[in-house]
Amino acid sequence: MKSFVLAIVLITTLNGLAQNTVSENNLVKDANEVSGIITSMVNLNDSIYAGITFDSIINSYKGKVIYLDFWASWCRPCKNEMPYSLKMQQYFKGKDIVFLYLSSDRNPKAWETAVDQLKLTGENYLVNGRVHNEYNQLFNVKYIPRYVLINKDGNVVDENAKRPSSSEIIIDIEKLL
Repeated sequence: MKSFVLAIVLITTLNGLAQNTVSENNLVKDANEVSGIITSMVNLNDSIYAGITFDSIINSYKGKVIYLDFWASWCRPCKNEMPYSLKMQQYFKGKDIVFLYLSSDRNPKAWETAVDQLKLTGENYLVNGRVHNEYNQLFNVKYIPRYVLINKDGNVVDENAKRPSSSEIIIDIEKLL
């Protein structure tokens, strides 16, 4: 009887762990509706996201154009571009594009506060050291803000894409849709 009870406890525990595990293809997000556009926030420093890589993040949006924004809450030029980024999101609402914000903040509270104050919509990630190192190996991000444009097949089209405040970025994105 003890073996049976132990087996049930073990199975229940393993099942609970399996349900709490996040796979590369199933990113769990905290979503809020803002101005008709979904905002999601993922803190990659949380242990449930330990297996997530930069590639897995990008691959989860395959089939969509990705406008990648490297930023941080302490970066004034980054924050100055956010109103333009929000206007671009409104312009492209309903199209096959995702606005992906990767913050290099070290303080999760500062990141959360900035996302809230700036009313950031789109996909927001607070990166961990692993993802930061991976994207730096690919793009050598020395300064922020920095923007990258990725096509629907997941290929980098422009690793130094124009800022949201440039009207030319609209043309660049429309060519990929």
